[in-house]
Amino acid sequence: MKKMMILSVMLAMAACAESSSGGFLSGLTATDANSSVRQKMQACMLTEAQNKLSAGTLFSQGLSATADELVATCAKKLALQSVGLTDENKSAAESIINSLKGLAQ
Repeated sequence: MKKMMILSVMLAMAACAESSSGGFLSGLTATDANSSVRQKMQACMLTEAQNKLSAGTLFSQGLSATADELVATCAKKLALQSVGLTDENKSAAESIINSLKGLAQ
């Protein structure tokens, strides 16, 4: 019963966040350079939870384990961003590795 309630709440949150008319959660997933670390962490955790919900894995572990995973994932992402490492940098690194791999063959 408790899982169904949590699922219902998360589905409603996801639907509102994805609403193109600016749902009540849509502002929580967007941050900028002036956002506090807390706001960035909350936005990241909400985005990660929505991704897990969409993938159907949000409820595959217990509540505590899922929360720990969200916190660890977002802490890592924010730490990497704070030192200037982003998805763009990761993509550039992958391109370099693939180029070197091609030269090695």
